[in-house]
Order: sequence, then C-alpha cells, then structure tokens
Amino acid sequence: LHSFPTRRSSDLMSGTKLYTFLMDWNGGTFISQSRGDNIQEATKGWLNQLSIEEIKTSERSLSLFKSSLQDDLQPIAIEGNTSVWCLSEFISGELAIINIIDTLEK
Repeated sequence: LHSFPTRRSSDLMSGTKLYTFLMDWNGGTFISQSRGDNIQEATKGWLNQLSIEEIKTSERSLSLFKSSLQDDLQPIAIEGNTSVWCLSEFISGELAIINIIDTLEK
C-alpha cells in the first residue's frame, strides 16, 4: 500500500466537497484526496496534482495518462453504492483502476 505524500488542506484543490482517490496500478495502491464542487472538478484537481514522483513513472507516461483521462473525464457511478465512482486507464501499458469516494469530513 502506497500513499501520496501528506498534503495540507490548503494544498488540495479548492471546492466544497472532499473526495478520496484510491488508484491500483503496477502492484501498488496509491491514495490521495482532492476537493471540488462536484466529482468532475475533484477528479480534474486530483489529476492535475498527480506527479511522476508519487507514482514512479516516466514524465511521458504520466502526460499520456493525464491527456487520455482529461479527454473523457467521466467517472462511472458504482452500481449498488452511494457516492462511489470508478475510472480506468492505462499507464505505461499497465491498467490503472481509480476508485473515488465522496468523503465526509469531521
């Protein structure tokens, strides 16, 4: 299990709702959070903050991954669940599965 470096609240994209992103890729699970007024905004923020240092891939692979997701950024609601979505895409030929959860703050 891998997690992205801890981010301060001020480092997260601005917005009213907090979303947690769990990405399974290349034998690791990467966890981070992003804010947005809706799932699309939060996902764009998450994608923009994703770096090669965090997921240990090449700049070219990360750029292709981001470009591909941004072209069709439509998280799919997970049937039978509330406030849970999924995305998938390839990074360096390996399938990345990204689960997104609307996260309640206390």
